[in-house]
Amino acid sequence: MPRRHSDKRTSRHAGADQHSQPICDGPGVVFSALIPDMHHFNNRGGRTLPLLHPGGRPNLANGLLGALSTIAGHELTAADLVAYIAGATAHPAYTERFTDELETPGIRVPITTNGALFQQAVDIGREVIWLHTYGETFPDIGASIRYPAGDPRRITNSVAVDTIPTTMTYDPTTAAIHIGTGTFGPVSQEVWDYTIGGREVVKSWFNYRKASPTGRKTSPLDDINATTWPTEWTGELIDLLTVLARLVELHPTQAQLLDDILTHPVASYADLSTAGVTWPTANNDAQRKPDYTTQTEPEQTGPGQLGFTFGGQ
Repeated sequence: MPRRHSDKRTSRHAGADQHSQPICDGPGVVFSALIPDMHHFNNRGGRTLPLLHPGGRPNLANGLLGALSTIAGHELTAADLVAYIAGATAHPAYTERFTDELETPGIRVPITTNGALFQQAVDIGREVIWLHTYGETFPDIGASIRYPAGDPRRITNSVAVDTIPTTMTYDPTTAAIHIGTGTFGPVSQEVWDYTIGGREVVKSWFNYRKASPTGRKTSPLDDINATTWPTEWTGELIDLLTVLARLVELHPTQAQLLDDILTHPVASYADLSTAGVTWPTANNDAQRKPDYTTQTEPEQTGPGQLGFTFGGQ
């Protein structure tokens, strides 16, 4: 996922999904620590789902954290829930498994009633979001997203890019990407081929930075482009390739986790309602509107529905 720049940064990370047409491949949802727009997922229209309301309160259905805390066996935060969603849906096995269901746009998240599986999804999802946000969210996971020095997986720029390139190619025999005169590697075939909703991530990144950038031209200003290769772009590409490489490494674990979730009981909409969740209904429901109330107290999850037991825990 090419990192989008913004003049406004926020620690309130948001998820984005494709909502204008079916998702055909790649992860079901992506995350950003910046302020994304509706085209963030794959530049084809979608929606963004902020973690928090403008005032700082969790952007969740009333009672949901309490009900899910009952499943997990301990109090959950809004960040825990978003991490669960990432662990369960932000990988290709999710979109492959639910190809038919995703013909109707919109992500649906299977909620396990098994506390151990729920926590496993949270733990994996925290790492996924850490990578999607380039280490800005859940920074306790690591100081840098890059592989450490001496690690054979560490991606480097072995030959510098000395001019604005016109082409980018991949050599699977050497696991290297060639951009003009420059060389980057090692890069696996899975990283080179990585797609989000049909959009090739690495090629998309390059197409906006080559000598004649791709994109709609609406003004003569669009013809004014960089004439030298900025050093910053080398670092950006190494970071992007590293993020994708680490995500690819997580895919088998996420696929197995999803299989485990679906072979155990999952909580239905009705189950969660019985456990105390009040879902937003009509468009004028207060839960559907931005909440500008400043959060002055610690986030409260609530105890859920006391005495309620989810089957299969």
